[in-house]
Amino acid sequence: MNLKNSRILVVAAHPDDDVLGCGGTIARAISLKSKIKILFLGEGVSARFGIGNENKKKSLDARKKRNLECKNSLKILGVSDYIFEERFCTQFDTYPLLNIVKSIENQINIFKPELIFTHNPSEVNIDHRITYNAVEVATRPKNNSFIKEVYSFEIVCSGNWKFNKKFIPTTYVDISKFIEKKLKSWAEYKNETKNFPFPRSREGLKVLAKYRGMQSYLKYAEAFKLERELV
Repeated sequence: MNLKNSRILVVAAHPDDDVLGCGGTIARAISLKSKIKILFLGEGVSARFGIGNENKKKSLDARKKRNLECKNSLKILGVSDYIFEERFCTQFDTYPLLNIVKSIENQINIFKPELIFTHNPSEVNIDHRITYNAVEVATRPKNNSFIKEVYSFEIVCSGNWKFNKKFIPTTYVDISKFIEKKLKSWAEYKNETKNFPFPRSREGLKVLAKYRGMQSYLKYAEAFKLERELV
């Protein structure tokens, strides 16, 4: 995994998945002069308000707040290139897969990334699993030979709650110098964190990074699975 002077596309289902899955790696890559673009395929809050018309305004207000939190979070990481798409949270299965694939392919053709980071298929959140499936299709080898590697990341909670866990890392990124930036970025999502032992608490994220670091003899690390490599 080359994080220096690379073009990196992160395909995330919702705002905040980027920080959880690879926030430290994003910060490290930016410090190494890489260009980062993040595609958010959907919003991440409407499911909390149901699907009735009576909750539309609450949902819309929450989505606006989430996007603002996301922008503040990305600013901390150093990311200025991002796109919000507004597919409804936990309803990706109501959209044609081709619709999602085409969104990803469009950004691939525009940005021409060398590395792509996205979700892994062993998560309980259906949007995350469909995002993985769409990236799998969108990055199939064709006239996009500039894509050298595709990696999946882990999302704490969504991955932890799956009955049959299959996320087995192949690659670890040292984020020891960037763990505090990741945690500061995560802190912008005010409604997403609770006190420890909630997995997405500040301490919970730090414990996971320390555990992945212990696996790779590093102080703090983020874990990835190499899904496809073209040499």
